[in-house]
Parts: sequence; C-alpha cells; structure tokens
Amino acid sequence: MQRQRWRWLWLWFGVLVAGCGQFWSSDQTPPPAPDPTLPLWGYTLLPPSLTPPVWPLNTVVPVDTLSPVIFYLNVTGPVCYETSVGSLVCLGQVYNAMSSPVEQVTVVVQLLANNGQVLASGETQVARTVIPPGAAGPYRVLFDQIPRNYARQYAYVKNGMDLSNLSQDYANLSLSRVSGTFVLDQYQVSLSIVNRSQQAANRMVITMTLLDREGQVTGFREVTLDPNQQLAPGESLALTIKVIPQGEDTVGFDAFAEGRLVALN
Repeated sequence: MQRQRWRWLWLWFGVLVAGCGQFWSSDQTPPPAPDPTLPLWGYTLLPPSLTPPVWPLNTVVPVDTLSPVIFYLNVTGPVCYETSVGSLVCLGQVYNAMSSPVEQVTVVVQLLANNGQVLASGETQVARTVIPPGAAGPYRVLFDQIPRNYARQYAYVKNGMDLSNLSQDYANLSLSRVSGTFVLDQYQVSLSIVNRSQQAANRMVITMTLLDREGQVTGFREVTLDPNQQLAPGESLALTIKVIPQGEDTVGFDAFAEGRLVALN
C-alpha cells in the first residue's frame, strides 16, 4: 500500500480578494466545533433562481449570439456591498444544472434605476475554470463609483460552453475538512486536498465561498498555489484559509479545489 504523504501549507491573507475539482460544502455533517465557534457547519444551500428570469428594461440582448448552455446555468445574487472607499462590490454564484461540466462562464452585473434604466454594467468570469454538474462557482464585479439614482442590481449569465474532455485535462482533487473556527472577524478553515488521479497534479487553485442564511455570497477567497508545485497521485496537501466576510450574517461556506494533470513524459 502506498504510504500517503502529507505536507502542510499555511496561508495568511488579511484582506478579501474575489476570486476543476471536486465540490465540497459545509452542508456535509462534521464533528461539532468547540465554543465559541460560530455555526460554520450544517448550512443548506437554497436552490438558485433560473437565469435569466426577466431582462431588465432598456437591456438589449443579441439572442442570436446566446449559447444554449446559459439557460441551464442558474445565477444567485448579486448582493452588492458598499466599501469604505465608496465603491460597490457585487457578489453571487452560478450553479450548473446540466448533466455535463461547463467552462468559460461569464456573468454580467447591471446597476439599475427604479424604472429599469441601466446605470452601469460590468462583467467577469466565474472564479472557477470548470463548473462540474451540480456544482457552483462564485463571481465578483467591482464598480468604482455608485451611480446616482441606483436602486437595485441584476445579473445574468452571458456565456458558457460545454466541456467534453474534463477527465483528460483536469485532476480529480477531493477535499475534506480538518478543522474550522471563527477568529475575530475572519472565518478560518483548514482543509486537506487529496489527488485521486493516476497522474500528478499542478496549477492548483482552492476557493472558499462564504454564505448567509439566504444562500447569498458574503465573500470569497481564491488561493492560487505555485504553478510549479505538484501533488503526486494519492498525495495529500493541507492548508488553512482565512476569509474576511464582506457582508453580515455569514453562517456557512462552500469550498472546492481544481488543478491540471501533469503530462506524462
């Protein structure tokens, strides 16, 4: 039996950053956390609404350019938070309701007036290279200024593509929880990543998404490891991620890891 090798990587980040592997969520049943830890675990993600439900007034969408895939990608949010410098950060998730993985998912966020007029618009790619079936990836759009008469926000999926070669290019990385706790104003979670593939993995990225009771994103962090770092088949890597919530009432999180297969010589 191959002996499992462990390596520890401790990561400390003091600010929030926005940011294919196996999806792992806090709604799995863990051992109870010691007091006074906040209830990070036991969270059930609510089903997101279908996107796009209704196009906002004054929004022009070229239907002939839309990919059929986007009608199976459900978007939550955005929830927008004003920052200390007067900008606006809008957060949400895209859920893949298809039976196949998708890639190159782009989200558009619009700031609207009460009459539906589009005051500002921004787009971004989901902070996940590939969204497997039944999984979600977070997104973040930052507006430098808050428009006058801004009343509400709207998001829709602009683009997404089917992926047929997932097992050929991407590593099978599984996640398990080591420990979780709340430290001051930060959520701290220790995770263990295991490479379940038959080849080594590199170019690994780990993302943790914080959620409130309504299933809205309150913050997320995307941690990119050294692209030259490799994880051999069966090898484990442990790390700790700290995230500062942008919004209040954070009660749970989702986490996932992704990485590429190292080509065989």
